[in-house]
Amino acid sequence: MSGAVFATTLRLRLMTAVLAGVGMLAVILMVGALFPSVGDSIGKLNVPDGVANLLGGADYGTITGWMRSEIGAIYGPLVIAASAIAAAAATTAGEEESGILGLVLAHPVARGRVMLAKGGAVAVVVVIVAAGTWLGLLAGVAAAGGGISLADMTALAVQLACFGFTFGALALALAGITGRKAVAAAGAGSFGVLAFLVNGFAPLVGGLDWLKYLSPFYWYAGHDPLTNGLFVGGLVVLLVTTAVLVVVAVVGFGHRDLRA
Repeated sequence: MSGAVFATTLRLRLMTAVLAGVGMLAVILMVGALFPSVGDSIGKLNVPDGVANLLGGADYGTITGWMRSEIGAIYGPLVIAASAIAAAAATTAGEEESGILGLVLAHPVARGRVMLAKGGAVAVVVVIVAAGTWLGLLAGVAAAGGGISLADMTALAVQLACFGFTFGALALALAGITGRKAVAAAGAGSFGVLAFLVNGFAPLVGGLDWLKYLSPFYWYAGHDPLTNGLFVGGLVVLLVTTAVLVVVAVVGFGHRDLRA
């Protein structure tokens, strides 16, 4: 039964995920194609350090800086987090509010297995978006004339996928505890915005630099995967956080009454 739940959930979310992945590919290809004509003229922006941190360094004079600022710092995490949060909230709390989840649980299947099946479908959504990002990087960097290694482009896509897993798991946990789609989506989304700002500005405030370690953005991009490759420590933190949040989702969902 849990296999059927996984397959049905994935089928319902597959088209949206594919469109997001194709959209990322198209955007990155266009971004890469623009670099030869505008990159040199823009160069490194003269902006405050906090804004530069938010923009991934704000160095538009190299293809690595261009892709880091346009894709790694903004479009990539925005699209993958939104896709993960929307899928997680809709397939759990959304179905609970509409009564669909109650019908599913009328069958002899454990609640925990249902939540895990839905979490697995959300993970596939994230992988599809990350794959679209990776293909987009291949095409975009080629259109720009090269300059980033395959290993570093792969590193960004892998770090991005783990980042997406974390936000999807956060939305699952909120949905499992509350059963409210709005709480799951808005809560995870609000945390994402706060984490983005903390990662950019906390290092600038004396005594608050440590706050950046609470942000998934730091563990995703703080090591600069487009320059330095995979950050294994970041992957471990994101995956462990994801696992903990999934456990919270399963336990929370299993120990409360379904909302009518």
